[in-house]
Amino acid sequence: MRDRRDNATLDLFSGWEPPEIAPRFAPETVRAATLAGRVCRAVSAGLKAAGIDRAEAAARLGAYLGEDISRHMLDAWASEARGKHIAAYRLFALAALLERPEMLNAALEDSDFMVVPRRFEPLIRRELAREDLRKMEQIIEAADAAWRARR
Repeated sequence: MRDRRDNATLDLFSGWEPPEIAPRFAPETVRAATLAGRVCRAVSAGLKAAGIDRAEAAARLGAYLGEDISRHMLDAWASEARGKHIAAYRLFALAALLERPEMLNAALEDSDFMVVPRRFEPLIRRELAREDLRKMEQIIEAADAAWRARR
């Protein structure tokens, strides 16, 4: 049997991947036995991915929160061995300052929730409205059918 594919035309979709909606670290980057361990690894990976010095990150976080945050505190939050865990509000602030939403998605991995960029909010609202519209259309169709059946 002969191959009838067109080998002269470029494949427009080769190498194309859909855009990432909810940024995540590679699973092996944040794999841990416990949620606390996963958060520690996410803090470490987020700091590394941001490419800024931990002392500078601590200073920015401290200024943002109005608290004294040291590099040693960041080191402790990023270490599973130290047993010092980051408070949720500090994790949120750190992820926001570093612009690393994948830190939060790592913490939410086993839940039904995820962090998506705010720019997707209108699209999500639109799709939720379309879902509601489909439900309303089904109700209208059922009511129309019931009305026709009574005539």
